[in-house]
Amino acid sequence: MTEVELRPSGRTLAAVGIVAGATLAFQIALSRLFAAAVAYHFGFLAISLALLGTGGGALYVYARRVRSGGGSSPSCSRWCAAAALLFAGCVLLLVRLDFAAEGVGFYLRLAVACVAAALPLFACGVVLAVAITGYIGFVGRVYASDLIGASLGAGLVVPALAIASPPVLIAALGAVLAGAGILFAGPRGREARLNSGIAAGACGLVAAATITPILELPLQLPPGLSVDRVAQHWTPLARIVGVGAEKARVGLLFYDRVYAPIPGIGKGVEARWDTLVAGPPSIGYQLTGPGRTLIIGGGGGRDIHVALSEGQNPVDVIELIDGNRRVVDEDFGDLSGRPYSRDGVTTAIGDGRSVLASRSTLYDQIHIGFTDTLSANSAQGFALMENSLYTLEAFVLYLEHLKPRGILNVSRLLNLVGEEALRATVLTLAALRESGIEHPERHVVVVLGKDLFGALYGTVLARLEPYSPDELARIARLAEERGEGLAMAPEGPYYGPWKDLAAAPSLEAFCAAYPMDVCPPTDDRPFFFSMQRIGGIGGGSTSELYTSGDPFTILLVTLVVLLALSTLAFLGPMAFLAPPRPDAISMTYFAAIGLGFLLLEVVLIQRFVFFLGYPTYALSVVLFTLLLASGIGASLSGRMGRRGLVACLSLVVALAMAGAWGLQPLLGAWVSQPFPLRLALTVALLTPLGLCLGVAMPIGLRRLQGTQPSAVPYAWGVNGIFSVVSSVLAVALAIQWGFAVTTVVAAACYGVALAHAASSRWPRTLP
Repeated sequence: MTEVELRPSGRTLAAVGIVAGATLAFQIALSRLFAAAVAYHFGFLAISLALLGTGGGALYVYARRVRSGGGSSPSCSRWCAAAALLFAGCVLLLVRLDFAAEGVGFYLRLAVACVAAALPLFACGVVLAVAITGYIGFVGRVYASDLIGASLGAGLVVPALAIASPPVLIAALGAVLAGAGILFAGPRGREARLNSGIAAGACGLVAAATITPILELPLQLPPGLSVDRVAQHWTPLARIVGVGAEKARVGLLFYDRVYAPIPGIGKGVEARWDTLVAGPPSIGYQLTGPGRTLIIGGGGGRDIHVALSEGQNPVDVIELIDGNRRVVDEDFGDLSGRPYSRDGVTTAIGDGRSVLASRSTLYDQIHIGFTDTLSANSAQGFALMENSLYTLEAFVLYLEHLKPRGILNVSRLLNLVGEEALRATVLTLAALRESGIEHPERHVVVVLGKDLFGALYGTVLARLEPYSPDELARIARLAEERGEGLAMAPEGPYYGPWKDLAAAPSLEAFCAAYPMDVCPPTDDRPFFFSMQRIGGIGGGSTSELYTSGDPFTILLVTLVVLLALSTLAFLGPMAFLAPPRPDAISMTYFAAIGLGFLLLEVVLIQRFVFFLGYPTYALSVVLFTLLLASGIGASLSGRMGRRGLVACLSLVVALAMAGAWGLQPLLGAWVSQPFPLRLALTVALLTPLGLCLGVAMPIGLRRLQGTQPSAVPYAWGVNGIFSVVSSVLAVALAIQWGFAVTTVVAAACYGVALAHAASSRWPRTLP
């Protein structure tokens, strides 16, 4: 298409939706690919920079129109063909980059990956910008197609990732984009034949990937690890890989770049605390005796074996990723002893806290052993994503599900991403106090131990009843026999930072004075693994895991880089291009709604993870509902003018402010309800907000068309670029100040847009 007609056809609207859906699906698949290939925090950096390509495509369209005096637009069909080819080239390159290198080589490969991922997004950005600006008289319809297509992409990408690896899915999306190019071009002509050939080539690449390793992402195993067995499963949450060394009778379970041991059981190896190297956690079972146990995060199966060997029956397991169970019990069953299938063991797949909240069962022991989600969330791909397992509200829930004299048994390393065992101790003490315990220090014991790899860790044993002197003497004896002694106990002894904790006048005073942020995480600020304070930025990584850089520092660097690039993109055309230049005040409107929309989107996805019980449900349901409702709102915007826009923006601000502190308690009150009811409530809560959000862009573009028609593609690009900034800003704000403050910032962004809509000059042709 070289010149767009005034009214978009149904074929054109369908093509716009396909491009938007493929673009969103590519972003999510790309985050999964980077999570498996690169250190999580660097993957987040790469994805964030790559997403600038979508806004860059719109700015290219603007610059081309200004320089040509408003002449012909780029061909959507040809740019779809280019995007399809770039999808294939991108994935073929990414699976061949070796990110195991260190130093300058790593950063050069990362830069190449950023460019490779940005180019197809740039091409997609050109297509969408041309369509939006070319049919400006019907922008509500076109923008609705964009949002509805994106919602379908969000709804379909999760099941797609359950059956295809991210590299294969990206190749398949190339064929989808070529199909959109055919729709743009019509059934005949050179461009249709070009896209047909590219679609056939993309399908051939997908077919080749099923019988050859052409799109297989190489494994990056720890240095010196020799294996003779490998099993691999891609899931929407992580790439699950099991590796084993038969002679050593040991295996490792990888979920992306994090791993857990698969202990060799059988053939003369008895499952006991000593053979499993799990002394400190086993002490809790010695105190409660045989009973019912809940294990949150079965991992490689070691915790299940420990519970069974200590006489626990039944043993309930909640595992987030079914792929873990498949690798351990099916692929490595002869090595692992099939712990998930043992008599008395039942397994539920889902978020541990959400599943537990739906149960009324009481347990003698709730065991959380090194369970974490350092694997990247598909929505954002950042290492320090929230973990609702380790919040004040979660620990109160665990304590509520204990039988009388039951024990909460939590193990964390002393230092991995920070001082985890110490923060778990502080969190436990705060939860006991929240549960009405006046002197929580009498209810907590911390036992030191060394894991399979020789790293020191702490096991926190807590209960609602205080420990008696006889019990404390027994624990001390067992701690010497099965571990490395005590780190903390009522009346001592105290080890390392636990001495300062015991001597502090209060938990609050200890947290305020401690160099790292070891304060209790909450549902509003649930970042257990983020302990770096703002004042400590630049002092090097405090983590034993992140030798290449602290993730929070890299997050802030990413934010600064994006802000600098966005400012350049925002101001550059005003300084370097000939008149007519875009009006900076009008562009602020589009920047504000770009920032606000993504801030709300990120917060809502995180809020609904716990409520819906599974991260992929939150991703697909929240994105699908929000984008679909926004698309409907955009389609209705053609009947609205200034007054309708002001009303919708006012409602967005009001709903955001109400949800800042009111949404989480509401979700918490309904989390035990059946899933269909929770799903219906999710849709009911998000739909009014989405309808209002969808109005802002098309009405704003129609208004701009009446005052500065040449600036329309520039406004679309500004909105896209600031949306990328918003995704990073949301995480940074939430880590430091919580989701409520992040929501208030989003409301403030829409407040800026509201003020502009209420006060700006409007063309007479618009009501």
